[in-house]
Amino acid sequence: MKDYIQHLNLIDLLSEKHTFLRKKIAELSDNEINKTENHILAMLEVYEKLSIAELSRIIGISRQGTHKYVQGLLAREYVQVLDVEGNLRDKHIVLTSKGVECCERLLIVKQQLIQQIEDKIGKEHTQFLKDILKQDWI
Repeated sequence: MKDYIQHLNLIDLLSEKHTFLRKKIAELSDNEINKTENHILAMLEVYEKLSIAELSRIIGISRQGTHKYVQGLLAREYVQVLDVEGNLRDKHIVLTSKGVECCERLLIVKQQLIQQIEDKIGKEHTQFLKDILKQDWI
């Protein structure tokens, strides 16, 4: 373990673990998907359809940055753009079948990482951590 981790506060520890896990998923997957694109695909899998603005808020980057990543996913046919009925300005981003398949492969990688975490800290602690993170405490 990195020595500096021992001196981090709770917020920085959570951030470090989040960044590490996103990088690890990108490394272990056999895709051409980077960690931000992976995060976008994961959120689209959960929410099914989101606008650029909604995606930006959820993943915490600028709309311009989100737009750039979505354009890359569009070019590689992981997502598609749908018109929003009654709204000429906004568009919804949705997964294509290729995007769904990618999410399924990423889920396998995530399950492998979860198993590694369970092997390291135990199944009960893993469930306890998950339960705590689900709570409304921020």
